[in-house]
Amino acid sequence: MIKIRKLPDPLRPILKTVCAVMLALTLGSCGEKPAGPAQALAIINGKPLTVSEFDLRWSQLPEYARKKYPGVEGRKKFLDELIDREVLLQEAKKRGIDRDRALLERLERFKERSLLDVLMREEVDSRVTVSSQEMKAYHEANPSSFTAPDEFRASHILVKTEAEAIDLKKRLAGGEDFASLARKASVDATTKSKGGDLGIVKKGQTVPEFEKALLTLKPGEVSEPVATQFGYHLIKLVERTTGPVLSYEDAKEQIKEQVLIEKKQKRFKELIAALRANAKLRVLDTPIPDSNPRAASPAADAR
Repeated sequence: MIKIRKLPDPLRPILKTVCAVMLALTLGSCGEKPAGPAQALAIINGKPLTVSEFDLRWSQLPEYARKKYPGVEGRKKFLDELIDREVLLQEAKKRGIDRDRALLERLERFKERSLLDVLMREEVDSRVTVSSQEMKAYHEANPSSFTAPDEFRASHILVKTEAEAIDLKKRLAGGEDFASLARKASVDATTKSKGGDLGIVKKGQTVPEFEKALLTLKPGEVSEPVATQFGYHLIKLVERTTGPVLSYEDAKEQIKEQVLIEKKQKRFKELIAALRANAKLRVLDTPIPDSNPRAASPAADAR
């Protein structure tokens, strides 16, 4: 018979602690292990979607987009979308779309543009800076180049159809008063009662189509019908005031942008000159293809 010797009382608490730690470690090792980067989250037609790919796609999301996937449920939703994407990609490849010549050509052009963009950032953008001394010198040499936007006093008549606008244009050409026609025919409730008067309009305050037409007019002239999202306009320029020359402080941002543009253009030309000088370049006498080849004649097609 084996006798079990009792431990002295002071050792019992220590032994209990050791046993508890060992039990915790054992249970922990039997639990679910953290997913490794190569572990699959899903397998789509035999292709695994791994943890590392999920993390990569997640890291590529802009900060505002990540807010669409909050918490655990949001991550599950994002995984579902990655699965949807993979299913679609596999279907596209099954149909041979990835081997389409036109698509491959577009991808090659995109690759070329991306390469050039990176090169320009490295060799031009990152190497060009503008100092305050350069900005001040540029402003002193070109003070009239920086002015506040021109101001326009204009009126308009807004109608729903082009036919209406053409008819009103004819009536104006026949001598009818612009303001009177605006009060009768314009559908712009804000300006109708004022004879179409828009007040002072600055560059950038109207939709692009309206502004483009307004910039072509001389005081007193009325435009041809101008289509915008609101309908058809007849625009009358009443007066144009040239913007005042801006002080250095008011023009700082414009000056910086302009100096940057010019310095980047100079740096780009220097880069091209250096690369061409070091290239093994030979321009041959081969005729340059016509950029607009004539359509083949029916006789040529018949041969």
